[in-house]
Amino acid sequence: MPPIENDRDDLSPTYADPDLDPTLGAPAVEDEPESRPGGLPLYVWVLIAVAAAIPIGLGWGEGSKALEILPNLIMRALTALAAPLVVMAILHAIVANDIRGRQGAVMMFLYLVNTLVAMMIGLGLSNLIRPGLGASLGDVGASNATIAQKSVSELVLELIPRSIGEAFATNNIAQLVVLTLALGIGLVKIRNAHREAGREEFQTVVNLLEIGFELLMKVLLWVVALVPFAVLGVVASRVGQAEGMQIFRSLIWLIVVVLLGLSCQVAWYLVQMAAFARMSPVRFLREAADVMANTFSTASTAATIPITLRSLGRMGVSRQSSQLCACIGTNFNNDGTALYQATAALFMAQALGFSLSLTDQILVVMTTLVASVGAGGIPSGSFVTMPLIFAAVRLPSDKIPILLTIDWFLDRCRTTSNVLGDMTVAVLVDRISPPVAEPVES
Repeated sequence: MPPIENDRDDLSPTYADPDLDPTLGAPAVEDEPESRPGGLPLYVWVLIAVAAAIPIGLGWGEGSKALEILPNLIMRALTALAAPLVVMAILHAIVANDIRGRQGAVMMFLYLVNTLVAMMIGLGLSNLIRPGLGASLGDVGASNATIAQKSVSELVLELIPRSIGEAFATNNIAQLVVLTLALGIGLVKIRNAHREAGREEFQTVVNLLEIGFELLMKVLLWVVALVPFAVLGVVASRVGQAEGMQIFRSLIWLIVVVLLGLSCQVAWYLVQMAAFARMSPVRFLREAADVMANTFSTASTAATIPITLRSLGRMGVSRQSSQLCACIGTNFNNDGTALYQATAALFMAQALGFSLSLTDQILVVMTTLVASVGAGGIPSGSFVTMPLIFAAVRLPSDKIPILLTIDWFLDRCRTTSNVLGDMTVAVLVDRISPPVAEPVES
């Protein structure tokens, strides 16, 4: 039954048959939390910090290097929170979501493929265009330095930590993944056993995970509120040095690479629509127009879920497939984030004068794949988990705040790509593995 025409401002259709409304039964969502000191969005404070840092750096000269203590302090606090936040986010995503059957398997496979394609695009363009060259973020004499290499056997051995504390102390994302997956699989087994026995005690574990995650995010927001000071310190210290303004020219090239990469990723979605879903790319983009506009304005995947579900409904996607992919995709599918993080890692290596080998870039892919999943439920997630990616390839994290000068814009672009990826997978899952109709009781 087609949607009934209406004259509401939101242009969302009202369904005569409630069973056809894809948003019915979907979880209630709110805007992702954002630190807003003084009621202003964080990116406004970042831009104010950049505007103040340039004259401070130019006026103070070499003395502005003393301001580097600000980003160092804030990045240490952020690094301390990143590992437990990612672990809690992934654990909660595994335990709270019940992904079963062929539909769930197809969905997770498509998420994996799309995320790997996104990172390959980002790394390929970064190696080709090399946006970080000339940024002069490294110390004098660090040019063309090579990061100490590790053998394959050493990397495999490092997957198993000597102790649980070591994985958190060193921010070793590979060890954290092994621990988190083991705990997550174990918790799912216990959850399923409790369900079969009709027991409800396991809900206490879910509640504890939610409370723990909310507690860590509350502290995180306090740290994020101080990030403009980190931006002030790192920008002023770089501008105060000779050739310090070159960093801004390199950041423009980073924007070009990320936007070009995201465009290629969206083109990949449209190819999937035409080749596998037999849907016109023009129709897909037309139905997704409201979603893209809302996502770009809010930079929030979660806040856009109701609009995403209605757009999928207009495309003829079943309610089950829409809710499965659009809602769970908020946690597990972050193609745009993965592309940006992989690109930013290579940009920073180039800017610092380091050379990342093929092995290191593969390690970036593996680390980013996990970090992008953990970033799903975290405010400013791509920025928060960046220290873990840098730690994996032994890059210093104290220069990460320089990326925030452009992150407010790129965040909106990559979030839009994330949501388009969710919608693409929803359409494909509905075509490849349509939901089985439940028998109607007479």
